[in-house]
Amino acid sequence: MSDRYHREDALRAEKRIQQEGTLAALSESSSIGSFSSDSLFKRTLQGTPIHGLIASSTSPKGIQIDAYTGAGTMESEGVVITVSEEALLDISPQAFKVLIMLLTIATEQLPREHQITETSIRKGSRIRITLDEYMKKCGIRDKKSAREQLNTAIKALYGVSLEWDEIEYNRPEGKSRKVKEKVHYATRIIESIATREGGNPVRAGAAEVVLTYSMAEYLAGAYIMPYHSGLLSINTQYHPYSIPLGWKLYSLYNLNYGKLTQGRVKVETLLKAAKGIPRYDLIAATGQVYDRIIKPFDRDMKELVSKGIISSYEYRDNMGTVVDNIAALSFPVFRELTVWYDIKSFPDQTPRLEAKQRRISAAVNKAKRAAKKKQEQEAEDQERLEIWQRVLKEIT
Repeated sequence: MSDRYHREDALRAEKRIQQEGTLAALSESSSIGSFSSDSLFKRTLQGTPIHGLIASSTSPKGIQIDAYTGAGTMESEGVVITVSEEALLDISPQAFKVLIMLLTIATEQLPREHQITETSIRKGSRIRITLDEYMKKCGIRDKKSAREQLNTAIKALYGVSLEWDEIEYNRPEGKSRKVKEKVHYATRIIESIATREGGNPVRAGAAEVVLTYSMAEYLAGAYIMPYHSGLLSINTQYHPYSIPLGWKLYSLYNLNYGKLTQGRVKVETLLKAAKGIPRYDLIAATGQVYDRIIKPFDRDMKELVSKGIISSYEYRDNMGTVVDNIAALSFPVFRELTVWYDIKSFPDQTPRLEAKQRRISAAVNKAKRAAKKKQEQEAEDQERLEIWQRVLKEIT
């Protein structure tokens, strides 16, 4: 084989390993720095189904109702979400606050990496959330109202099922290399809830739920991101888009940490992450585009600043010029703007990035050594072949 072939082979291996390394890096539980119990930043597991679910959290629109079962189905960020007939009216931004709280608790309980076993997953999937904790984190003073909200949210989440595809790198049995494959998931979030008479989950000041094994197993291998605890205190009645917008901003900030794209995102991307915001093509002829899309979008971005979730934000055009008067813009121009935002005291990601780079470097070096060994073996085989050819020629 030629040197050019081996160089290309090594480059292909390096690219594959970098892709695998990136996915593996996202799975590290130590990837987001240290947190104290009273820190404004909390740790939460996330992944494709969580992003899709939270992006859908404000949108009753686009749901298709099954005439036979009464269940509703919609697509969000590549995730097919099915909500039981009983839960349809109760899926709301408030329910997704509870989802984030459940994920935060699961982050501390579920096993990671070499600790993962069926037993440890099942143990970590049992989650207890207290009414006092819910009231404190969500800023609710009235206990009766808080109990009703928590009961409703948990029962609503119990009625949610998810389907999505995930790109994974797995090693087939008997093979030395991992191969890229698309894996399909279909699961509910919650397997069971402990209820008292009347069917309400909150009993003696707390609610207990059990995640489905499939969801718990997925989350045990999912990646972790920080989020600001102020996200849970947002009044979703007045700011229904702040939670999906804040979630998306933190997800991207964590993903792009240390890159030139850190703290930058297209308006169009954020609009897709908050599906409750009306679609432009459906209201363009009404003359209400600013009042129903641009104004509420900016209003709920301002609320993120007010709660300290993001420190600041501004709109910029493709030339990097700050755009102040968004009310004067047409929607096609507005959606092409880029939001530049900052998050003060965001947990340091340097350890994660350094660990990722060390792992990728080690894997790349291993691939290069394997490629070199293969090249040397092929050269040796070629030399032996040439010797045998000379011997045969002399004999004949």
